[in-house]
Amino acid sequence: MPHLGDPTRRRLLQILAPGQGLTTTALAGSVSKRLDATLKHLVNLRGAGLVVTAENPQDGRRLLYRLAPAIPVTKTATGWEMDFGYCLVRC
Repeated sequence: MPHLGDPTRRRLLQILAPGQGLTTTALAGSVSKRLDATLKHLVNLRGAGLVVTAENPQDGRRLLYRLAPAIPVTKTATGWEMDFGYCLVRC
């Protein structure tokens, strides 16, 4: 299980909470990390079953990353809540 205390991984999950699929390039820009560093975090999150990938319909060479459908996400008055079963992340 990846360490959710890592600020980059936590931020990636927060960015993906609204449900929009994003490319690695877009996510790297959002977390101010190099592409390879962002990809390393995404691979760990995907291996843990926290994110899933799908082919980008606009560019079949790139993948879109989304929060895994098994993770309940709730819109609140102050943002989003993600329930991982062992912890609740608010953003």
